[in-house]
Amino acid sequence: MPRKWRFHPRVIGWMVAAVGFGAAGFVQVADLYWLQHRGEVVTATVVDTEHTRRHTWIKVNYLTRDGRPVTDKTSNFHSAEVGETIDVRYDRENPHRMQAADYSLAYTFPLLAYGGFAVGLIVIGLVEVRFDLINRFRRQ
Repeated sequence: MPRKWRFHPRVIGWMVAAVGFGAAGFVQVADLYWLQHRGEVVTATVVDTEHTRRHTWIKVNYLTRDGRPVTDKTSNFHSAEVGETIDVRYDRENPHRMQAADYSLAYTFPLLAYGGFAVGLIVIGLVEVRFDLINRFRRQ
């Protein structure tokens, strides 16, 4: 007799989380894509640093190639001190999308991290639906 597919409401949470991780990964990869294909490199001045428990941010001022001033911050840099000049790569159609020019534009990390979590959550959800693991553990 084939097993029945059983649904548990908790699976909705796993699927929603998987979609969230997938969307976050998509946004990260899209940002990198636009920086690769429309990126312009200019010199910026570091005007401030901000340290949190997880990240260090730098705030930079730069002029776009068409002369518009931009002040923004990024955590995508290797090292920078206040007052130092660094090269930044910005998207000419969205100048606030930027990062340090020497920072990687590879898709590897966002695809593996966000995609891996999304696929893992989907697999957990499907295994739960197929084998009804939550109710099995509760019965023991």
